[in-house]
Amino acid sequence: MSRPFKVRRFLKPAGWLFGQIARLRRYLYEKGWFRIFHPELPVICVGNIAVGGTGKTPHASHIVHLLSSQGRIAMLSRGYGRKTTGFILANTTSNEELTPALIGDEPLLLHLRFPELPLAVAEDRELGIKRLCAYAPDITAIVMDDAYQHLSVSPTLRIILTEYTRPYFLDYPMPAGRLREFPDAVHAADLVVVTKVNVPKEEIDRHAWRSRLGLKPDQPLFFTRYNYASAEPVTEAAKQFDLQPGREVVALTGIANPEPLLEHLSGKQNLVKALRFPDHHVYTEHDLSRHVMPLFADPDTPRALFTTEKDWMRLQSQQIKKTVSLLPVFIVPVEVAFIFENEQTEFTHILESHVRETQKT
Repeated sequence: MSRPFKVRRFLKPAGWLFGQIARLRRYLYEKGWFRIFHPELPVICVGNIAVGGTGKTPHASHIVHLLSSQGRIAMLSRGYGRKTTGFILANTTSNEELTPALIGDEPLLLHLRFPELPLAVAEDRELGIKRLCAYAPDITAIVMDDAYQHLSVSPTLRIILTEYTRPYFLDYPMPAGRLREFPDAVHAADLVVVTKVNVPKEEIDRHAWRSRLGLKPDQPLFFTRYNYASAEPVTEAAKQFDLQPGREVVALTGIANPEPLLEHLSGKQNLVKALRFPDHHVYTEHDLSRHVMPLFADPDTPRALFTTEKDWMRLQSQQIKKTVSLLPVFIVPVEVAFIFENEQTEFTHILESHVRETQKT
């Protein structure tokens, strides 16, 4: 969430101190003052400098898909928003027990998308890597989500994501801004992806972006956008709903930046209301009764509820599942697409080459 200018200016000294502490911490790790775990297999970190909203889950999913031809890929996440602690392996947990409260909404989404993928959550990434390898000794590589600041583990490839409309070079460390570190922390990355591009490629000056991002000559830069697939009905009421163009719809989101989705929906349907909740919001019966159900009370005005795949995970809790099932709910799947020609090929080549070469060493 952006802060008013006067508030940011007041908090800027605290942000400067926060950034300096983060910079010192990274420096001490780089100089060997603290122990660093070096995995024996390829570990690809997908992270960011800002807090939330850069598209880590869709990009992690895309990377898993790209690397599927290289062998057995595993996934490791902290499981942000879960109510549990410690190591939990999704593959050995029953479907009835797998909930966002247990492993987090993003890992749950990835597990449902790739059910055969070894997937675990753990605050201690070293422990997580070791136990994943013990569970599946044939793992070829691990995709590690949101661990760029987890310096006690050294990934073999670091990928930084930053939003096109909210790049880190326009931001400042917390609490004045949304950054976890100063922008120069990008120098530790192996490549950078500018996500959620919402303009034609002709308007993108790649040279200017490299300069403003502060990239070194050997750091590749990529640009991606979201492609929204056709809406999918996920409740019986939705399967019976006549979703014609121009139908009135309500959007329900609990993600960091819902604007790209809302813009997409506005171009497809008659978006009459956008209900925005904080990122990783845990939906309650009160949320539904106060904010959602009144919008569907008029039988003469049929409406559909549109939400994201991540939000749908959190709408399946036992406390609200029955109420949600009464609504015509549609999810809008999202896919990552590269803006410039040959970028997909280059990105895939970097990943595949890294996995092959790291396995040999």
